[in-house]
Amino acid sequence: MASFLLSECLEEIFSNLTEYPSSDININITVKDLYSCTLVSRHWCRISTPLLYAYPFHHFRRNFSHIRYYKLIRTLLGCIPQFEIKQTYKQALQIPYNIKNYKKKSNSKNISSTFNYISFIRGLIFHKMMFKSIVEDNNKEIWLSAYNPKRISEVSTIAIMDYLIKFICKNCNNLTTLEFSFAIRNDDCIINLLTVKDYNGKSKLSDLKELYYSSQINFYSRDDKNNSREIFYPLNNVFNLNLLYVNKDGLNAENINLLSKFISLQKNLQHFVLTGFEKVENGQNEVLARFFINLLSGDKNNKYYNTIINSLSTQYESLQILEFKNLEFNLINGEVLDSLRLLKNIKKLKLYRCKMIDNLHSWVKDLKKLEIFEIMIIDLKLSELFIIQLVQLIQSFSNNLIKLVINDKQMNDFTLLYQQIPLYLHSLTHLELPKILPSELISIFLSCTKLVYLSVMLLNDKLSEEILKNLGKFVPKTLKRIQFKNLLESNNSTISFELLRFFLEEYANNGGALKYLEIEGLGNHIIVTEQFGVQIIEYF
Repeated sequence: MASFLLSECLEEIFSNLTEYPSSDININITVKDLYSCTLVSRHWCRISTPLLYAYPFHHFRRNFSHIRYYKLIRTLLGCIPQFEIKQTYKQALQIPYNIKNYKKKSNSKNISSTFNYISFIRGLIFHKMMFKSIVEDNNKEIWLSAYNPKRISEVSTIAIMDYLIKFICKNCNNLTTLEFSFAIRNDDCIINLLTVKDYNGKSKLSDLKELYYSSQINFYSRDDKNNSREIFYPLNNVFNLNLLYVNKDGLNAENINLLSKFISLQKNLQHFVLTGFEKVENGQNEVLARFFINLLSGDKNNKYYNTIINSLSTQYESLQILEFKNLEFNLINGEVLDSLRLLKNIKKLKLYRCKMIDNLHSWVKDLKKLEIFEIMIIDLKLSELFIIQLVQLIQSFSNNLIKLVINDKQMNDFTLLYQQIPLYLHSLTHLELPKILPSELISIFLSCTKLVYLSVMLLNDKLSEEILKNLGKFVPKTLKRIQFKNLLESNNSTISFELLRFFLEEYANNGGALKYLEIEGLGNHIIVTEQFGVQIIEYF
């Protein structure tokens, strides 16, 4: 029956198989289900393929598969007419007439594009992966399989990739997402290709909704006369961003004002992410980078914070989501806090691995429209003042708060905070907490009766049949998914499936909407995948 669905219906269904885009640049976006749809029939392939290639490089942000990635590059390379590659690189390739006659010993043959895949692209990521390992023989055998890769030199390989990137930038249209994960050579050329206007006065970035500067980017370059010029200027024609992601460590006295002006020009900026130094692959490089960043920036960070936050105040009506990552807030002053207080419509605030956030307390507690608060803590031992301020925040949150996430891998004691949740946060539908006692969780269950999702690290050193039965009995009827972190192996103890069965049995007797129970590291502890209508899922 699915094969007879209208194209519009299939497109709507397929669009729900992916979540684009993701503001967390460390997250891969899986397209396994969507790819399977392309194999069902020609009709399904025609509908699903544009969605599959809308954001092609988002699938390889972290922990990417080299084989899958270079197959993707091969497909996109197949969109370039072969005569262009021959004409442009026939001297470099040294195979001007042998390309079309080349055949691999395997079943590979020259690439012929079924679709114009580049026309489907709506988001581009300029990532190190575009150049990482492209010259290795195994990878060349994949993405250059139509061009006798063994005869292509390293210089020519890089030249072909450079040509492909420029070809994509020249021929793509209607981009909605653009991400620079690292500073690339001639990035001003890339910007110019993307911002050139057509006869209607539109550029490829006219409809841009999300812009990511996740590393140090060259905001300035040199023209033919060796005069400094701004390459950020062409982006001043981009007015309709919904999301802007900026790495603070790429800012300096020259470009901070450019960024501030760019923010002020936006008509409807809803989501802003400011991040600091991000961990790199080499630990020694990380230490050196931090040293030089601190040495060069000094007290200027204070000014940068203020300049950025002041420019955000121009978006006070539309701005609803703020994320701060890998920052140190001990440098902010009263002027910065005054600018933050102008942002009255913030509905989501995320603090990820930030330090010295005590100064933010006086601002956060006044966010009366806040619906989502997420914090990841990195300090080994939280101060008593910090715990008290967190408690005060909980007390200040209105009934608008529907999602609370506290991520702490250092196992700090949040007993005082847990006592406040049942008293003040009755509207929660999503709750994620670190280690918690069953008695504390039951108290939350009794008051937070709208919960739909729960993720906790349940302390199990004294779990018994009676405790687990009580826990199952008080599960809110609205709760659909529970995630127990380290439930089966924590503090050198384990919980048997029989004990877990008591929890599920008592839940079933109570009745409710629970559909999924996620447990970390099931191993061989559980044989069945479903009990009492609840699907049991292992996660890692």
